[in-house]
Amino acid sequence: MIKDLRLHGRVNPGIEFFTLVGGADIANAYFYEEGDSYIRFFSKGNEFLIETDGIRYSGAGGSFCEYMFGVEQPIKDLVKKDVANRLVMFGAIQDKKERIIFTNNTTGKEGFDRIFLHGNAVVNYYFFVSSDYRGEMRKRQEAILKKVGKFLKRTTLVSEGKDTELMEDLVNELDEHASSIFLFRLVNRHNQDYYMAFHGFYSRDKLMRADEKRLLANIASRYKIDNYQQERMKIDVMYRHPENKRIVDEYKDILVASSLRDVLHPSELARLGRLRTLSLRENIPSILFDTLDELLLKGKKLLEIEEPEYLKETRAILENLFFKDPALKRHIIEEDIIKLLKARHRAQSQSDMGFEQILLDAGRLCDEIARETNNLELLEDFGAIITYFDRYDNIRSLMGQLAFAEDIRFSEDTLRSIIGNKKAFDALSPVLFEELFVKDIFENRYLTRYGKKKVSALLKGLKRIEDGNATYNQVVKTIGAITNEERLYHYLHRALKEKMRSFFPGLDLKEGREEIRREIERELKEKGIRAEVLKGLFERVLLDLKKESFYINHLLPIIIEGKDVRLREDFLENSGLDRFYIETLEREYLNTKGLRQDYIEEIGRIRNHDIYQPL
Repeated sequence: MIKDLRLHGRVNPGIEFFTLVGGADIANAYFYEEGDSYIRFFSKGNEFLIETDGIRYSGAGGSFCEYMFGVEQPIKDLVKKDVANRLVMFGAIQDKKERIIFTNNTTGKEGFDRIFLHGNAVVNYYFFVSSDYRGEMRKRQEAILKKVGKFLKRTTLVSEGKDTELMEDLVNELDEHASSIFLFRLVNRHNQDYYMAFHGFYSRDKLMRADEKRLLANIASRYKIDNYQQERMKIDVMYRHPENKRIVDEYKDILVASSLRDVLHPSELARLGRLRTLSLRENIPSILFDTLDELLLKGKKLLEIEEPEYLKETRAILENLFFKDPALKRHIIEEDIIKLLKARHRAQSQSDMGFEQILLDAGRLCDEIARETNNLELLEDFGAIITYFDRYDNIRSLMGQLAFAEDIRFSEDTLRSIIGNKKAFDALSPVLFEELFVKDIFENRYLTRYGKKKVSALLKGLKRIEDGNATYNQVVKTIGAITNEERLYHYLHRALKEKMRSFFPGLDLKEGREEIRREIERELKEKGIRAEVLKGLFERVLLDLKKESFYINHLLPIIIEGKDVRLREDFLENSGLDRFYIETLEREYLNTKGLRQDYIEEIGRIRNHDIYQPL
């Protein structure tokens, strides 16, 4: 028994047609006639005429095609991810609210240029339904749409070119045993050649060689394909590449989700920016995103917040966790972890709580999603990132104590912790540890003399351990020796300063200095403190005390009177004394003289303003 009939032909060198007829009593139907420049299909008040330059139609039916990427789509179609095809019913119009209004005027004509420009560039379908219906055409059209509309808008058989299956399913959806369906597939062979050529070139590695570009240009020239149509087909091919489609669809979903609002929120903006960053890594043309922006961002305001770029980048990277496509969540790569760590470092250096707020917001959202979905995977992904911040905080705390604390207990466990965390950072980048934890310390003006020694000893020790030239115990002992010397220095400094008030004249003589040194040694021994290095240390402390005395009694009055901040900075830079301690002495001096505590800082601001004024 015959289920369907089909015809295949051409009306001009560039346009090919395929006609299928299915449904009731088609074996005995006479349904077409052919002229010199046309072929006419007809049945029970329906007519479809294919001419050399276009088509004419009349009756109950419509047209459909697969949506090409970047064409205007109703928001209703965009928000439904399973909608793949454009459907237009004869005689139907759309009002400003995107409602479909049916009319009785189902007669029309279209040129091929318009069909393949406003529809699909390669393949477009038309159909009509033949039946004994005698009522108003607008009601017939509405009834047909209700029966087959959902199927035609969602079926993948259109993109797959499976006409037989398409006809069979269409007949079943219509479910009218006395009706037959005429299905017409129109193919633009010129556009198809261009589309398939570009698809073959691009799908290989998403790049085109010079010879391939020349070949593509020759096809366009030979068939006189205009630039706009060329771009439409290129964009569609690029979008459908699996690696591109995943990211572009996520971008589109964000824009569609915000379509009912007049503003785009910061989290959405961050997510869009993140996807554009991923597109650069994946070599995805920006025109795909620009096209969506043009379609969906019309008149939409961006609800931005005032924050530094590094915080915006942090927000964008963390938004990666909340993409719908699970594969995109894996795009937080080592480069992004490095950016997050540097952002954390910058935020802490500037006491900027914005970074912590972004982390809190991301963590809160992860918790909410985990509770709603009963899926802990998102929390695990977020936890993996937080682990790096824990490592950062651990090293930063330990390095800070080593650099600025006087009495730190540095054990082998502490050293192992630093080495373990350092390995994690070294795996990200061999220079990251230095950038995050070393550079700022050595640039800090308040780094103490002994702090610098301890940090330097640690860095040398880490290198020696990594090279296999030292043990944990040896490095810990080296740092411990520096810490002990630091403790002795401060004890000696306090004791000698106190004694200088009474025995200062004797300090100019060797015998006087030796007497004071022995007295301090006895005090230390009574406290159970070993003092073998005390002799050299004594002379260093004495010299430092003389520098302090010279600064407070001679230089500082001159600096204050002449507002000479340069003289002050020169002393602080070259004396070898700790800046923090000198500033403590300055505050004591200002208090004694009845001057404001911020007087020297004010001098610095005034002088710097004078120095850097343009000539």
